Amino acid sequence: MVSRHGVFLQSVGIMPSQPPMPAEPVLNWLALTPVQRDQALDLAQRICFSRNESDAHDGQWCWALTKALRPGVWLELEHEDARLLLGAWLGPEYWPRLRLAWAPDEVADSTCSAPENKLQTLWQAVLWRVTAA
Repeated sequence: MVSRHGVFLQSVGIMPSQPPMPAEPVLNWLALTPVQRDQALDLAQRICFSRNESDAHDGQWCWALTKALRPGVWLELEHEDARLLLGAWLGPEYWPRLRLAWAPDEVADSTCSAPENKLQTLWQAVLWRVTAA
């Protein structure tokens, strides 16, 4: 007999299995409030996909990090969505479940490819910024 849980997981592309043991980046992400998560995604979006400095709150900080990380050199710009960067940072074993936080058609199934050290620096800085406020 197939459970509703199993049918749901298959419908969203997750192989029915036990979730992996949480890694530190996943725990750090889950520890954020919904407002902090939205702010973190906004900061990452502005750092990696903005073409110029913003006058908005945190604009100078984002622009400084953009100049330091130089995402235009290492980032594929076909999908300009910070959530895909989040998925690449958290890893393929966690992303299928974490992307359930958004509507199925809202986020691409696959993450982007980016150097691990750049993703680590980006998300550590972003998480520091949203938790320090």
